[in-house]
Amino acid sequence: MNQSPLEFSKQLIKGKIAEMIFEQMLRDSGHFTVLGFGYEKVLPELMHKQQDIEAETTMEIIRRAPDFAVINNDSHDVHLIEVKFRANNFPAYVLEIAKKLHDSWKPAYLFLATPHGFYFGKGVEIIKENGRIKPLDHPQLSKELQEKYLELLNQFIGNSCAK
Repeated sequence: MNQSPLEFSKQLIKGKIAEMIFEQMLRDSGHFTVLGFGYEKVLPELMHKQQDIEAETTMEIIRRAPDFAVINNDSHDVHLIEVKFRANNFPAYVLEIAKKLHDSWKPAYLFLATPHGFYFGKGVEIIKENGRIKPLDHPQLSKELQEKYLELLNQFIGNSCAK
């Protein structure tokens, strides 16, 4: 099913809002350093020249780069995290995202923002669970903090929650 340019723009904007919510929530916790990692952030020149580049496989891997590298300031662990917005966390949608992520970036995690809550999991674990993703449960991201940012997400996306 092809999207109209306006529908594509709506989905793009919702995705950017989800990324901003994720980034600000982690920064607000005071426990994380959040670095933009996606190819449009790291290699903007490459994004504009992608049609001229012959190495299709390499370009696809670069295009699928997770959105963020996140450093836990306490443990010093680093995780690559893809952020997506979906109106629901239907396993079929989540499995498709996890498979694409895992194909190119095996150690990557998925953060899923929905109007009903935030979800989080390692790509390989989501695949093993056939697309089921667990609610975000992290000791450094309190339920109160999550609720505050979920409310903010819903203020921006309103009731127009298409996939």
